[in-house]
Amino acid sequence: MRTAEQLQEYIAQAAGFKQADAAWSLPDDLDPKAGGAPGYTRYVFRETSDGVVPTLVEGPIGDQIRCQDTELPCSYLELKALLEGGEPIPEELALTPEQLAALVAELDELNTYMEGHRDIDTTCAEGFISDRTQTPNMGSHLYNPEYIRDGFDPGRPEILLYTLADDTLPNRAVGQCINGAWQGDPMQLVGTAFITPPNVVGTDHPEGFTGDLDNWHSHFNLCRGRSTGRDLFVTEAECAEVGGSFNEAIGWMLHAWVDPEHDNQLGVFSMWNSTLAPFFDDPTMRSAAMVQGSDFPDGARQSLITNFAFEGNLEVEIGQSVYFNNSDSVPHTVSAGTSDAPDLDSFDSGLLAPGDNWELGTSEPGTYSYFCALHPDMTATIVVS
Repeated sequence: MRTAEQLQEYIAQAAGFKQADAAWSLPDDLDPKAGGAPGYTRYVFRETSDGVVPTLVEGPIGDQIRCQDTELPCSYLELKALLEGGEPIPEELALTPEQLAALVAELDELNTYMEGHRDIDTTCAEGFISDRTQTPNMGSHLYNPEYIRDGFDPGRPEILLYTLADDTLPNRAVGQCINGAWQGDPMQLVGTAFITPPNVVGTDHPEGFTGDLDNWHSHFNLCRGRSTGRDLFVTEAECAEVGGSFNEAIGWMLHAWVDPEHDNQLGVFSMWNSTLAPFFDDPTMRSAAMVQGSDFPDGARQSLITNFAFEGNLEVEIGQSVYFNNSDSVPHTVSAGTSDAPDLDSFDSGLLAPGDNWELGTSEPGTYSYFCALHPDMTATIVVS
């Protein structure tokens, strides 16, 4: 009875959680800890000298359809092949045949625009501006300010993504457009991106490409370092000290990888592209993206809760704790047992709001099941050996 009452109490507490009315916003009452992983979780919070601040919001409120499984046909060329081959569409893509055809047509239109800008001098002559920063597995953003307030057009991106032509990562700022021509090391075109401010499309998740594969995101509290060639997450005052440009918020953004030479196996709309320097594979990239704060326990295993799912089955050694981080849009719990046979006396996190962390100690070997009391379909196991 005590366990059943506890579950009902969690449900009542979760009902009082007030999610933001707009996908672009954050709930007002969060007191988050550092955690999350850009490109893999809805929320990312980072630690600065002035406390923990939000640095990323991705996707709509609720389920986000991320097509990042390399076994699924999620890249530009794979989606085209899926349409041309007429094979059944995997249910994970949540696309009808008509939607797939419309999406591929939009991507083809975008590819046509991109192919006309292989020469970076053409891009400069059209008024694009370099951000001078080549982000690993992403590239350098050249944006056209005249396009940003025109709304979404799949055939005309606001941003073109370039990297150094020799496939290396620079250790300084890259070049820039001067008088309509490129001044800097040779660059190669690798992708496209879109950006549109909320005062143009609103604060709800944008209606962009056909279907729901396009998870738009927005950056917060970002210090752009045009002179140094790298971005920082610091306070506004510290950003000014290093000569950076501080942005409290950057509008809705989306990458679209439609360059056949850099076809992205992580998905056409993924934040990261594994074909770009430093050429991480998916597990390495996911691990590198994880954010930890100063409160992260030494030697612990980090496990992210996102998109109404636990990270998966875990394996740890005796004494190695697991640090769960809720980077989702709603509260969850990490509760021992299953929904049919809860065992909250063994371990139970209590209600974890977005941004909350919880440490699970491991002192006894064995295999332990756990679930979310609010979403019983969320299940996983941990093996302590």
